Amino acid sequence: MKAFFQFSVLYFAIAIGFLFLVREDPMQSLLFTFFSTVSDTYFLWDKWPYVLLVLAGGWWLSRKTGLRQRVIPTLYAFFGCLVFSAAFGLVKTTFPHVVPFYADPMLAKLDASLHFGHDPFTLVHKFSEFVPPRGLELLYFDLWLAPALFLPVLIALTDTDTKRTNRYLILFAFCWIGLGNILAMAFSSVGPVYYDRLLDTQRFAGLTLALESSGLSTSVMGGVQEYLWMQYEQNGQSFGSGISAFPSVHVGVAAVVAFYLAERSRVLMPFGVLFLAAITLASVYNGWHYAVDGYVSIIVISVAWAVMTRRKVTFPRVVAA
Repeated sequence: MKAFFQFSVLYFAIAIGFLFLVREDPMQSLLFTFFSTVSDTYFLWDKWPYVLLVLAGGWWLSRKTGLRQRVIPTLYAFFGCLVFSAAFGLVKTTFPHVVPFYADPMLAKLDASLHFGHDPFTLVHKFSEFVPPRGLELLYFDLWLAPALFLPVLIALTDTDTKRTNRYLILFAFCWIGLGNILAMAFSSVGPVYYDRLLDTQRFAGLTLALESSGLSTSVMGGVQEYLWMQYEQNGQSFGSGISAFPSVHVGVAAVVAFYLAERSRVLMPFGVLFLAAITLASVYNGWHYAVDGYVSIIVISVAWAVMTRRKVTFPRVVAA
């Protein structure tokens, strides 16, 4: 876990260099990132029932692993996660300044082609009467955000398998950087919910109506979507800001969680698969993603997992010169 923390610091340093190279207001962005990290920590306090649930689960999983010996690695993991998420935010909000959003028409066309001429949102919104907006918010925000930000903490707290720990630390970092930075920059896109605003069309007018009729546009999730667009227009740098559709980090993280739970226990495997399926469908239902965004994320994470399970991998250490 010390290596993960060192890597996170290096990632943050690279993100700062990227920021100063590209942005006109790098110092302002850094200040926003600092306060965002503070608010990120406060989020844990505000969501204390979920934190207690995670800690209780960690205690149960680690009851035979010597919990006291895992305190220092867990602290490395926790602070590494904070630094890592701050670095990711810096890069995500900066790369539209390098590669303007361009790939949405291609992705929308591909999405419809893969689903026999139908936009996937029309298929999932047929079940909108069974999807309460509050339930979707709990799934897509609260339930997803805990492993998305702090999966290494759970691993540090409960897992004594060194090979598996290394494998999933790498897979976690690869998901965020490989999918959320590199591929996202290569295929810069905003997603269906912002398509018409970006390109001044009515291509996804049906999605707008579907979100309104389902109650999603007036929910907290709808407010977040409006907030992200406002931040994009104003070059904002607040916590969780930044727009990127392809590929889906939401689905990528869910795939990492599903693989990890399956390796830890056969009892946990169905929960991981259900979580992955739910996040994939939700990402299309709420309009943030094309279905192909999730498909590609699952494929890429699956291939990366398969390669790493067949080879001995070690998280890279940062060694002073």
